[in-house]
Amino acid sequence: MRWIFLVLLAAPCMALAQNKRVCITIDDLPCANCAEGTWQQVTTDLLRTLTEHQVPAIGFVNENKLFVHDHLDSNRYRLLEQWLDAGMELGNHTYSHPGATATDLRTYTADIVRGEAHLRPLIAGRQGTLRYFRHPFLQAGATVGRRDTLNGVLDSLGYTIAPVTFDNDEYIHAFCYEHARRRGQDSLMSAIAEEYLNYMARVVHFHEEQAQALMGREIPHILLLHANALNASELDRLLRWFVQEGYTFISLDEALNDPVYTLPEATTRYGFSWIRRWQLAQGQEPPWPPEVDPVTLATYNALRTP
Repeated sequence: MRWIFLVLLAAPCMALAQNKRVCITIDDLPCANCAEGTWQQVTTDLLRTLTEHQVPAIGFVNENKLFVHDHLDSNRYRLLEQWLDAGMELGNHTYSHPGATATDLRTYTADIVRGEAHLRPLIAGRQGTLRYFRHPFLQAGATVGRRDTLNGVLDSLGYTIAPVTFDNDEYIHAFCYEHARRRGQDSLMSAIAEEYLNYMARVVHFHEEQAQALMGREIPHILLLHANALNASELDRLLRWFVQEGYTFISLDEALNDPVYTLPEATTRYGFSWIRRWQLAQGQEPPWPPEVDPVTLATYNALRTP
């Protein structure tokens, strides 16, 4: 196995050593923890920003969010059409967002299939193909047997798994931001947004360093975000920061063309970054990524407490 790793390490030419690229992926479409009446605005703002920055993003859909009182909501369905109209791609994120670790295989498989009931024909109607799947919570199988079985199921359905290298806990900031927004607490929203951007910078730099130490070169990264009010507001500033850091935006196709994504992965019951999975598979004991600041985390925990 060691020789495979060395080949992958040396595969890209040295001229590309500082080619910083990132794929933007957005989970929990059409909208994550969004207040009623804001779904359209969140979608409009996200797509406007992605288009302005010429980002070939992909959004991952939970189809249960398309329904209101067990009936397909035409307005929510049209939000997915808007993603396709903007030139973005859509992928399957299961129907109801179950975690693979605690869900039996039959139930999880059924949720995958149910999650494409409207998505697959929507994409096919535009001469496209539903190609990518992302595991909720990034739980891809807690054991080798479970992981390989899930991979077989997804392969039989024509899916490629969408990994993540720039993993993060952005959802914590987003949850606090949404609560502040609903209460009209503008100054708190601004404070949360600033800390969110600072946190994302720390996370990106951390994972850059870990990937560089592992591979000895730049790799094309994959960023996980969510379709929420925080990103609808702050995505422009986040993308501008990436540009200042020297990044160009690429599609998921382009990212996965890099041989790093064929490296052996450690199995885990948790949703680790793929960089950490590669490190663990190499027998390393990697450090933990940056944590959310204590104030935001305490706010989140207080809001989550019944």
